[in-house]
Amino acid sequence: MAGAEMKLRRIEVKDFRKLGHVVIDDLGDGLNVIVGDNEAGKSTLLAALRGALFERHRVGGAAAAAMQPYNQSVRPEVALEFERAGVIWRLRKAFCQRQEAELAGNGERYTGDAVEDKLAEMFGFTPSSSGGTKPQEHHGVFGLLWVEQGMSHRQLGVGAGRNHLASALEREIGQVTGGERGRALLAAAEARRDQFWDKRGNPRGDFKSLAVKIEDDRQQLVELKRQMAEHDERVNRLAGIQNILARHQRDDILEVARKRAAAAREAFAAVSGLEETLRAAESGAERAKLRHEAAVARNATRQKLVADLAAELGASEASRSARDEAAAALARLEGVTAQAATRLDEVVEAERAATARLRGMEQALARRQAAQAVSRLTGQLKLAEEADEARRKALALVQGATLTAEDVAALEKLERGVEQARMRLEAASVRITLHPSAGQGAHVGGKAAKAELSLSRDTVLVLEGYGEIGIHPGGGTEELARAADQAGQALESALRRLGLADIAAARTALRQQDAARTEVKTHGATVTALAPSGIEALRQELARNALLAEGGEAEAIELADIEAARRASIEIETQLRGAETELRERRGAVEAARRDLAVLNERVSVAEARCARLREELASARATADDRLLEEEVERERQAFQAAVAARDAARAALAGADPEAKQIALKQAEQSEREIEADIRKLDGQKREIEAELRALGKDGLGEKLAMLEGQTVAAEVKLKSMTLEAEAARLLHAALTDAQRETKDRWLAPVRERSAPYLRLIQADSDIVLHDETFEIEQLVRNGVAEPFGALSVGAREQIAVITRIALADILREAGQEACIVLDDALVNTDEARLERMHLVLGKAAQNQQVLVLTCRERDFLQLGAPIRRM
Repeated sequence: MAGAEMKLRRIEVKDFRKLGHVVIDDLGDGLNVIVGDNEAGKSTLLAALRGALFERHRVGGAAAAAMQPYNQSVRPEVALEFERAGVIWRLRKAFCQRQEAELAGNGERYTGDAVEDKLAEMFGFTPSSSGGTKPQEHHGVFGLLWVEQGMSHRQLGVGAGRNHLASALEREIGQVTGGERGRALLAAAEARRDQFWDKRGNPRGDFKSLAVKIEDDRQQLVELKRQMAEHDERVNRLAGIQNILARHQRDDILEVARKRAAAAREAFAAVSGLEETLRAAESGAERAKLRHEAAVARNATRQKLVADLAAELGASEASRSARDEAAAALARLEGVTAQAATRLDEVVEAERAATARLRGMEQALARRQAAQAVSRLTGQLKLAEEADEARRKALALVQGATLTAEDVAALEKLERGVEQARMRLEAASVRITLHPSAGQGAHVGGKAAKAELSLSRDTVLVLEGYGEIGIHPGGGTEELARAADQAGQALESALRRLGLADIAAARTALRQQDAARTEVKTHGATVTALAPSGIEALRQELARNALLAEGGEAEAIELADIEAARRASIEIETQLRGAETELRERRGAVEAARRDLAVLNERVSVAEARCARLREELASARATADDRLLEEEVERERQAFQAAVAARDAARAALAGADPEAKQIALKQAEQSEREIEADIRKLDGQKREIEAELRALGKDGLGEKLAMLEGQTVAAEVKLKSMTLEAEAARLLHAALTDAQRETKDRWLAPVRERSAPYLRLIQADSDIVLHDETFEIEQLVRNGVAEPFGALSVGAREQIAVITRIALADILREAGQEACIVLDDALVNTDEARLERMHLVLGKAAQNQQVLVLTCRERDFLQLGAPIRRM
């Protein structure tokens, strides 16, 4: 049943109360610590967790409003991943706006109201019919095991979880036997059980010996059967080898292979003569081919020489014609270039006059603009100097300040500590309400007492008409009072060190400093806007403009005049660039024409030289052999080459008819077959001898007889062991049943609680016991060293510890009965001193061995040494 317990794996919250978006994931099986500062939303995280499981997604009214962030209207969402019976379930709910609910896991999916019904079925709680839920009425066992901040020192608040606890305890209650007869029966059953079992529940005596003997025999049987299987396999292999050898001998396979190899060798030798004839014919054809090719090449060289001479004569005539045309074109280009140079000189002179006129007009306009800038920059400089002076004063105030935001934050933290210490002291103080008779009163320290008193220290209360009453608050209030005094003294000391009357004065001083810093930024921005490069640069710019304005009288020149002069200057510049470009192009054309003429002159000289050389080469070649003799040699060598090719083709055809490749393949196959058959026969003879030797060795051991005898012995022993096992199990079962029946009914009802809590109590208080009410399951007493103390009389820290341990013990019982038992503690040990806190960490560590525990705390330092994973909000 323990496999059904729930374990949280991931929590995601969006827009729920003060939580904007928080994700807590990778939650393990055991102890998990979730850390967040004060006001970080730890309690809100627990509220969101409860809302996801127990609140209907369509809930409205105050319950829905409580989920919304302050003064906002959003859509609170909570998503959980939890494991149950080894299956991951994913739950998501959205409240208030576009309400949604979805639950998926184990191949199932639910939406809307079906999610609420499935959750109630899974976790056994009673949903609220309308409005919000209450932990003690609607959360089942989770109302007991999920502890809110500030509630851990109170009673358990079992509520709706009582039925679950009663069911879990009833699982462990049975009937009771008693009296002398019962004890005698139990002793006899124990003696009978001890004949078969030792104290650890292991077999003993003849029962154990028989089981060991049977196991040994079974192992021998396995080994003998394996040997028999090997024997049979060898016999089959030997028969197969003998059949193959007999077939070889009967068909004389080896001799046939030898004859085939000899015939193949004779046929292959006959082919060798034809191959030699073919090689000689191929060599003759190759030599005739070379001679023919040489004759063709000599004739082609002669024909090429004749063609080259004709081509060079034509090229020479073309080169001379092109040279004459190029010389005429060069003369024309030189005349046009001289005209372009004259036009360029005229445009250069016009450009100089236009540039001088434009420069004079621009200088006159610059003096007038400088005079205008002097007036503007003078006012701008004055404003910048005034802003810089204001900035310097504010900066002096900021630099003289000593108070920092960290100082104020430290004071506020001390103030919160004072408030928390006073709240703890007030929670632990004794409250007394006075209802005096008419005319009578009460006094404390000589002064009239109030109608309601909250006392944290020893006090003497004087009652008129009665006397004095000494009041001694318990529960660790003296320690809490000292803590409150120390917190107040720490705050006063910090204020004195900073020279402040109170925290309000500190906040006022910090605001003044912030205002001065703002003025520094504002005036600095003004200076930057007026003087981007600095005030000194602004002064220098004013001086430059003043100097420029004094350079002469400002002429009445307008921008339109300057623009017209500039356009005229640009037009002349364009003409100048056109004239320069034209002259460059003309000169470039002249140079190109000169280069082309030089190239053509060179070509004419080269062509004439080539013609002379080719005439000499052709005359020399014809003196050795004229053109007709070379053509006759080509024809003669062609006919000789054709005859050699015919002889080669005839030899090749003769060889192809003999099929040499087939004869070569046949020879290779025949020789390989002979070798393989001979090797196979040798291999089979060797295998036959080896198997015969192995069978002779196995036959000597008498495997069959041994196997039959051992099988008979084993069957008989197993029948005897089965009978003895039934008898031993019956003896053990009888003793266990009688032992369980001896427990008293009342003791068994709450004994599981004592048993589960005892290991945890030993970690903080030896010789102690927790006493619960047998109907409500609330804590009644703590028994220490035999002395019973009411739960309400214990100190706040002790009540916290006992309540946490009791919840853990009840969770163990619920978990073993199949109920969900995840524990969530929200700052449940805030009033526990350091020594006891270390012991309680051991308690939490022990509890985490069996179930999941989530600790929500703002004191990370107290839990760093716990060895549990830390998740920070």
